[in-house]
Amino acid sequence: MRKLQSLWVLAIMALFATGCSEDYLTQEPGGSSITEAQYYRMDNIVESTTKGVYLLLFTFSDHDEFGQRSIDMYGDLLCGDMALNTFNYGWFRTDELMQTYTRTGYFWAYYYTIIRICNKAINEVDATGHPQLEFDLATITDEQYLNGFYYAELLAMRGWAYAGLSRYFVEVGADEGALSVPIYTEADTKVDSILGAPRATVGDLYLRIEEDLQTAIQYFDTYSLASRDSKIETNATMARITLAYSYLNKGDYANALAYAKEAITYSPTSILPLEEVLTTGFNNVDNANWIWGQDVTVENTSGLASFFGQCDIFSYSYASAGDVKGIDQNLYEEIQAWDVRKYWWNNFYLSNINDKNKKELAERYQFAPDGKFYSAKSTDLQGDRDWLSDNVYMRWELAYLIAAEASARNHNIEDAKTFLFAITDERVMVNQDDAYTAWKESLTDEETVLAAIKHNWRVELWGEGYGLQTFRRFGESVALGGNHKRSEKTITPGTPRRFTFEIPTSEQFYNPFIRETSDTQSLRSKN
Repeated sequence: MRKLQSLWVLAIMALFATGCSEDYLTQEPGGSSITEAQYYRMDNIVESTTKGVYLLLFTFSDHDEFGQRSIDMYGDLLCGDMALNTFNYGWFRTDELMQTYTRTGYFWAYYYTIIRICNKAINEVDATGHPQLEFDLATITDEQYLNGFYYAELLAMRGWAYAGLSRYFVEVGADEGALSVPIYTEADTKVDSILGAPRATVGDLYLRIEEDLQTAIQYFDTYSLASRDSKIETNATMARITLAYSYLNKGDYANALAYAKEAITYSPTSILPLEEVLTTGFNNVDNANWIWGQDVTVENTSGLASFFGQCDIFSYSYASAGDVKGIDQNLYEEIQAWDVRKYWWNNFYLSNINDKNKKELAERYQFAPDGKFYSAKSTDLQGDRDWLSDNVYMRWELAYLIAAEASARNHNIEDAKTFLFAITDERVMVNQDDAYTAWKESLTDEETVLAAIKHNWRVELWGEGYGLQTFRRFGESVALGGNHKRSEKTITPGTPRRFTFEIPTSEQFYNPFIRETSDTQSLRSKN
């Protein structure tokens, strides 16, 4: 086995995220930034740059901007599946009030910085000899072999980043000839004088996503003797599921199903079993059903500026101090009586609401995710002040939900139910088999099956960043529960652009190729 080595280099991220010239950087190492010349004097440039890509997944700039998990929260709050009960501190207030458009600059910079680092690293891989899909294992060097695996990682991350842009900046059901976002590849990164690129068509954007991820899968499979050091690195399963999800959002259900089934067939990972549904806390990257996630350590924790620092009432957090991010009340009440997942929320409230000494405290934490996301360290309110709970970016259940929805939209409801029941069979409380059987038997046609799949997207993956795209993809109005603070109590997709971000005004100003006319019904940019 050819084992990948770990080398996390914060300097890589600092160099390429800022885009600064050498004049603005110190000439000798003295912190988190290095010069271009120092970068090229580093050992293991390809490995270091590849590892540096992953740092952006959890790098924070503020207490509501901490990488992917903050973006997950923005979407779930905007669509209403997550509710911000109070505004004591103000973090995520704009998202609760449906003003996430103020964040488009962050979304844009986040994904394009990942793309830029991937392009830079791909150039470094190519500089040592472009990896081949056919080679003699007996004569290939260790460096060449590992570079083939790094190449797969970089393509998977770049495809994932472009797919992220497509979910926020491209209208649902947009014509392939419509304009989307600029595409930058490794060739562009070689030219320092490039000021920007024109907007690509929707068709070209999806083609870029598909080519990157399909090629990544080929390289992962070819260089399979290499292995990732940790789950924060991409692999073939992550690439297949990312590609399947992109096809689903595009409306290509045949390919969505094909790649979801490939992932299910080739990966040994399993769905979270019933006996662990209420015991994991979704806080441990070693959980068998986690495909992609971050091991949060003393060295890399972002403290309060983290998902658990915002959502877990058992950590010292904004949620524990009163800014509860809870499940939408209506969605909570829609959860079936047989479904153990109902205990992912509201436990502290239900346990203490009838205690006159704790009633006021209990009301503060109503609908909190205290049975899904909670610290492994403490069961006391604010008991964990280390913030070492891990971050989940993708788990196994996603593949089954993609396969279920793609099957249903292809009018194969029996297969759709098979994929859906693979999850729900592991979510049935003891002594609730009859109620569960009755629910399954009620799914008799495409409409009821799709409704059940939509419900499971919203419940199973609550807080994991899939709510907004589910809302956009299904295109149905949602009545919000009483624990929201926004004035609009029923949200509807309206025109396709209502929940589509516009290109940030900063990009419109600095990129000479882009001239965007604001749509009054879209999520207009303020950045």
